[in-house]
Amino acid sequence: MKSREVTTSGITASLNLPIFADGLAYADLELDPDYLLDVATLTGAATLGLGRQYAAMYTRNTTLAKKLSEIGERVGEKVWHMPLVDDYSVALASDVADFNHTADKFNFSAGSVTAALFLEKFAGKRSWVHLDIAGTGRSEVDAGENIKGGTGFAVRLLIEWLDTF
Repeated sequence: MKSREVTTSGITASLNLPIFADGLAYADLELDPDYLLDVATLTGAATLGLGRQYAAMYTRNTTLAKKLSEIGERVGEKVWHMPLVDDYSVALASDVADFNHTADKFNFSAGSVTAALFLEKFAGKRSWVHLDIAGTGRSEVDAGENIKGGTGFAVRLLIEWLDTF
């Protein structure tokens, strides 16, 4: 199991990412899944670039990304394939652990990307997808299919995807 340095006391930074990392590592090591998918509102940074209409999707599996994008368009839960910028991985360096989860070593201003890079480290060699639903997971107004409040984003997307097997 890989270790990580927790450097902040904020609930999102200090708790959510390490817990998701543990879940991914456990699934990889103990459950032997064909795919690992996580859906979370981790950083809020994805909302800056994509707004509230698209979730950020991180994966290196371009075939799966295309399939999820097509399904998302069809069911009204749009996802945008974001880059996993390997050059930003240096921000995860730690002097005391395998990784620093806050990625604060450099000022890349790419919180959603570095959070995804962190999570990827714990997915092993699995086909992994992270959906950052910071913008889409909650609606501030009654609009379209979504009422004000939690949207349940990704439920329709993932059900339709599972139905393809």
